[in-house]
Amino acid sequence: MLSRIRLIEELQALGLRQGDLVMVHASLRALGPVEGGPAQVVEALLECVGAAGTLLAFVSWDQSPYEETLNGRQLPPQQREQWPAFDPATAAPYREFGALNSFFCAHPRVHRSPHPDASFAAIGAMARGLTHDHPLREGYGPGTPLGRFVDAGGRVLLLGAPLDAVTVLHHAEVLAAIPGKRRVRYEVPVLVEGRKVWKAAENFDTNGILDAFATGAGPDAVESIARDYVAQGHGRRGSVGAAACHLFEAPHLVAYGVRWLEARFRPGAAPPPPRSPAAGA
Repeated sequence: MLSRIRLIEELQALGLRQGDLVMVHASLRALGPVEGGPAQVVEALLECVGAAGTLLAFVSWDQSPYEETLNGRQLPPQQREQWPAFDPATAAPYREFGALNSFFCAHPRVHRSPHPDASFAAIGAMARGLTHDHPLREGYGPGTPLGRFVDAGGRVLLLGAPLDAVTVLHHAEVLAAIPGKRRVRYEVPVLVEGRKVWKAAENFDTNGILDAFATGAGPDAVESIARDYVAQGHGRRGSVGAAACHLFEAPHLVAYGVRWLEARFRPGAAPPPPRSPAAGA
């Protein structure tokens, strides 16, 4: 059983500091049992960053109609009528992004962005500023919580989470000057003056920014970039509890991701070098 004191000590040894802005991706299973349960993991993280710090998490929505309305798909009228409207104060986070997000969203000081599918939640000094506005026409680019996080010099903590979970690299996908980037369009139900209204939303395709990554036959761009980034020795590595962890500087990682994509997919770019065994591990 990992005590709160030891959890804080190991997070600090990894590199968390007072005043940090940290985006957290966590696997509670990888971390192992924690004294006081998952809620204490959130409190330990908050103690590490202190009153001047902020935690951010990508939480989405467990009832997002993304797949049901993607690129012109239509819900049956009765199902469309019965679908709940997104309410940032009560909407359950997408369960596939980790159980810790439920405790994150239940925190009494949490602020949550109003984009139903690309929703971010934050706790701490910058929470309101990060999440107060989130345009439906762009989930992950400039002017979104993710863009503001990068601009503010945030850090990314993988607390036992895999490298394909590095959401901040979706910002690199938006910024990269490469042709053929895929966009998706869908509908979301939001509250307008207390009434449910269906509105159009769109993003660059986070499931495959280019056709080359949309086949499902191998790692997507996020995982491919993150693997190469780690293989080149970037970021800090360590253990917290039973979890293998990484701590990245978000602006540096995003800049690397933009260069990585442009070097491989910009017109006239040379073919990428073969990946080393370490990069593909």
